[in-house]
Amino acid sequence: MMHHCSIDISNGVIRYARTPRRLDGLLKEAGTGRSLSGEEVLSRAYDLASKGYQAMPVGCDNFDAQGLCLGHEEAPQP
Repeated sequence: MMHHCSIDISNGVIRYARTPRRLDGLLKEAGTGRSLSGEEVLSRAYDLASKGYQAMPVGCDNFDAQGLCLGHEEAPQP
């Protein structure tokens, strides 16, 4: 079974530009685990969108040039 992990930039992030508090804690820094503020999430979304991304990879290292997750195999359940 495959699962995917990315957030649509236009519909999942930028649509909340007027209410950034709704994005608080949506993402965390990989190294520290610190939750990002809504403004930080928006800033990253705008940056990725300017580079042609349609999605923000979330904890993902298997994505295409648009940021769309290509999937991850789930470990079999015992």
